[in-house]
Amino acid sequence: MKRALLVLSLLLVSSAAQAQRLIDTTAALRDYASKILPRCPGGTLTLEPIGAGGPANFNTYVAQLRSTDKYCGTQKYLMHSPKTGQILVGQVVSLPADARPAAARITEQATQMLNKQVKATVSPFPLPDGIKAVNIARDTEFGPFSYHAFIDQSEKFLLVAFRGSLTTDPAKSLREALGVTAAAKRGTGKVEILELSDFQCPTCAHAHEKLEPLIKQNLSKMSYTRLDLPLFENHDWAIPAAMGARAIQRVAPAKYWQYVDYVFKNQEQIGQRKNFELTLKEWLEDNDVPWAAVQKIYASKTERAALLDQVSRAFAIGVASTPTFIVNGQIMGFGPDGTFTMDAIKSAIGVSTAAAAPKKGK
Repeated sequence: MKRALLVLSLLLVSSAAQAQRLIDTTAALRDYASKILPRCPGGTLTLEPIGAGGPANFNTYVAQLRSTDKYCGTQKYLMHSPKTGQILVGQVVSLPADARPAAARITEQATQMLNKQVKATVSPFPLPDGIKAVNIARDTEFGPFSYHAFIDQSEKFLLVAFRGSLTTDPAKSLREALGVTAAAKRGTGKVEILELSDFQCPTCAHAHEKLEPLIKQNLSKMSYTRLDLPLFENHDWAIPAAMGARAIQRVAPAKYWQYVDYVFKNQEQIGQRKNFELTLKEWLEDNDVPWAAVQKIYASKTERAALLDQVSRAFAIGVASTPTFIVNGQIMGFGPDGTFTMDAIKSAIGVSTAAAAPKKGK
């Protein structure tokens, strides 16, 4: 009898420990999801398991972010490996179930989804938990462009997702995925702010107008980084403008932020000219920057490929709209008028959100 009671006691202890581990893991996953998904106005996050039948070697959850801003909420899958701690956050696409190689099935599915002809290749070398990296390439007027994804070990699912680990701060993984080391930076403070924007995007110009005074006044409190995210499918001069910025950053870095100000303030006039190179040449002449030095970078196919890779990196982590701001590793929803992002930056640098805007001089 005593032996039976001892066994029962051990089973109950083991069951309680397993239940506690499950609670702890769920809490850690929810915390991870809250850090890697955007922070939105009035945001609420739910995390629900979907049970069996998902990507091999992962427990899969639906992460639902609701917001009072209709443009900010999102729903993504969070996949967690209990064995390695690996996490993928993004979309899961079921592949055709037939005997063709995975690359052929992905090519067919991606071509249908994007409504553009693509070619998929699958890495022969597996990553942890048996996933393999997938490259989905297509031709554009600016050169080859790639979308990055993964395929699970069962080869039934395409995972278009950010990849991280439950044991690594998602902010660190985010910075590494974006590759911000060569980006334009200013400021000496500890608060990290990253802007991803498109020179032809009207909302980006509006955000720049609102945020720039705050940034200039507080550069001692922040480290501000800007990356180009030209959405070239819809904006015809976004790539040339970003290439101009890339060249000026190398040739005349002290003039970089003046160029950013100029382009955002003159979007309408630039769009009417239909030839961005003329606009760039005129700006360079007015600001004593040599065209010959800029042209080497501006016209370089290698530099253009690097810019397209920059866009691809952003898409791979789920950032495909502009402007996007990342404050201390947290992606921010811009909100209907930018107030939400403004308040988040003010809070991070210790400026009162109720502070009155500086009066303009007469």
